[in-house]
Amino acid sequence: MTKIKELIDDFRLNQEILGRVRKYVDLCMFRLYRWERFMSDELGVYEVEEVTQLHIKKYIQERQRVGREVNRTINNNLATLKVFFQYLVSEEFIDEHSNPMRRIKNLKEAKTIISTFNDDEVSRIINDLKEETYSNVRDKLILIMLFDTGVRVSELCNIKNNDVARRHILIHGKGSKQRLVYISNIMRKYMRKYELLKQERFKKRLQDEIEEYYFLDQSAVKLSRSRINKILKEHCNNAGVRKEIRCSPHDCRHYFAQKQLRNGIDIYSLSRLMGHFDTQITSKYLRGLEQEEILHIGRLHSPLNGVRIEQDSKKPSKSKV
Repeated sequence: MTKIKELIDDFRLNQEILGRVRKYVDLCMFRLYRWERFMSDELGVYEVEEVTQLHIKKYIQERQRVGREVNRTINNNLATLKVFFQYLVSEEFIDEHSNPMRRIKNLKEAKTIISTFNDDEVSRIINDLKEETYSNVRDKLILIMLFDTGVRVSELCNIKNNDVARRHILIHGKGSKQRLVYISNIMRKYMRKYELLKQERFKKRLQDEIEEYYFLDQSAVKLSRSRINKILKEHCNNAGVRKEIRCSPHDCRHYFAQKQLRNGIDIYSLSRLMGHFDTQITSKYLRGLEQEEILHIGRLHSPLNGVRIEQDSKKPSKSKV
């Protein structure tokens, strides 16, 4: 019999050896140790061989009882447990038939409609930047890259100089997964401008004083996620973007996905470009498009279209009380 806590520690070590991102590993540990405490404190289960499907269902019920987690969050916790138990199967701590997660299904998630920028807003955001300084051109390229490739903000921050080739960029995505994104003509134009200004900006610095990341601040240090968030927010405000749009880098990713779908890309190719593990994740972007099409059709076929309604030119009189 093997203690659950010991195997969680073993799982962590394996994740670190595989080179998983620290943030991802820490999140897995938080979820697993919380589950382990419930198993020991509430159910009196300490060994992994004792864990059954019923115990997992009781844990799901507990997370629902707490009431602060939506189904999507609970499903994320289940995903971590599935990865953990699959690891135990692969390392032969348990056999496949003893895997308690084998028949555990995800909870039904609320289908949200994704609203994002329109083309006019994107144009105003990007054109809000003048091309006068190193920072101006860098920030304009960052916005172009977010909208044109759909990369995550963390992925953009982590691009290194040697990741950039003539026609594509190597992206280091979630779970240590790598993928290539294209360099469009407009991106290439601004990359050349930025690279020349970057060379000029740091020409008096020693090589070891310049970080190897592609996007650098004024001190030749890797640009932070918070800085990129501020850049986008600032130019969204200047461009007068609709209030219902959060104006986060992830909204740029939404815009990219929906625009690619409008342009006829297939779901599989889009999922590859976005670094999704499953095309089901990508398909959620279709809902926003479907809703727009439904509204458009509704406007075209409004019951009052073609019905003559006369407008009274007289001003309405004030009613007397």
